[in-house]
Amino acid sequence: MNSNSPSPDYSPYYPLWSRQLLSEFDTINWQYGLRLKTPLFAISESRHGYGSWQAATRTISLSVHLIVHFSWDVSCMILKHEIAHQICSERFFADNEGHGPRFQQACDLLGLPPAFRLAAGDLPEGIRIEGSGNLVTEKARLVIRKVGKLLALANSTNEHEAALAMKKAGQLMARHNIQQIQEDKKSEFQSLVIKTDRQRIEGWQNRISMILLRFFFVKVVTSTLYDPLRTSSHKTILLFGRAENVEIAHYCYQFLSRQIVALWRENRSRLGRNGVRARNSYYLGVLQGFYEQLQQKEEGVGPQNSQGQDDSLPKNSPEAVGGDDKSAGIRALVVAEDQALAQFVERYCPRLRHRSSRGAMVYQEIYEQGRVEGQRLSMRDGVGAGGEAGSDLTIGHFA
Repeated sequence: MNSNSPSPDYSPYYPLWSRQLLSEFDTINWQYGLRLKTPLFAISESRHGYGSWQAATRTISLSVHLIVHFSWDVSCMILKHEIAHQICSERFFADNEGHGPRFQQACDLLGLPPAFRLAAGDLPEGIRIEGSGNLVTEKARLVIRKVGKLLALANSTNEHEAALAMKKAGQLMARHNIQQIQEDKKSEFQSLVIKTDRQRIEGWQNRISMILLRFFFVKVVTSTLYDPLRTSSHKTILLFGRAENVEIAHYCYQFLSRQIVALWRENRSRLGRNGVRARNSYYLGVLQGFYEQLQQKEEGVGPQNSQGQDDSLPKNSPEAVGGDDKSAGIRALVVAEDQALAQFVERYCPRLRHRSSRGAMVYQEIYEQGRVEGQRLSMRDGVGAGGEAGSDLTIGHFA
């Protein structure tokens, strides 16, 4: 592209973006019980700061360069940063506070991550689209690579080898989580958005979310995200947890999403039915079979190791990593970890609503055939081994 070519003119979008910022402000104001007066909103063309709060005119401005070049949830984090300045100005009466203690107090009220509390509303240095400003540690990357290799081995045509590889991957994740908890490693919890580009969450996406919640040490929330260039919103699936758990869970989501499509294309001609209901019946059956496979591997009884511990104990089980005396303390740490993650989710999703989904109408025969396929399903591509595990990750924010 010619560097001298004029930049696109986004000014026709400005009124729409300002209206959406007003909507985001109203939601944040309600979610966190702030009771702030609504400010004016403006789109700036500044390249020196992505956001600003002007107390004299009661105006919050966000840069067009922020909105165009980053996902909308990043813009919402910068909006929260400027709302924190508004709180300092209008509730704490500290116009000259800068980024001192009262500003930090305001950020706490908004559940704003430390990475987004920098001066001038700048983005965190080295920010990546897939995380909430927190880089994955090298130790965590080592665990991710090991899990990825084990998941790749799970493609073995030998059913015993495939099952053993998947079980060992789960055990490695469990040991890493327990070790992190025991060492009190503050690997900050992260949020991560999976974009669906759909107006609704499909039944099969809900079923994958259940698998992630049950087996992958993450919390799962569905929400919506605004697309500023399409000027429309779409559904998202948000993952919360330690960085490595979130990355592996996202890989599993992508793997299962691809596999159900591939299996349907391969088998639909012999199933005797076509159409959306038949396809969804098959999808749900495959995912149910995969769920049952993971559950069997988690609950299976295997040989004891050299310390007399059962290597096949459920990966969420504290007894898998210690004796009776030790397990009670570990269990308490695991419970505390889960509570801390729940509190993290609550800070990001105040007034979170829990909904139960209705059972889908399925063709039972096709569902059962899919279920058989799902029980044979193995992870084929390892995390970080040429997969697409980072293709559409963004920082988590909730509308």
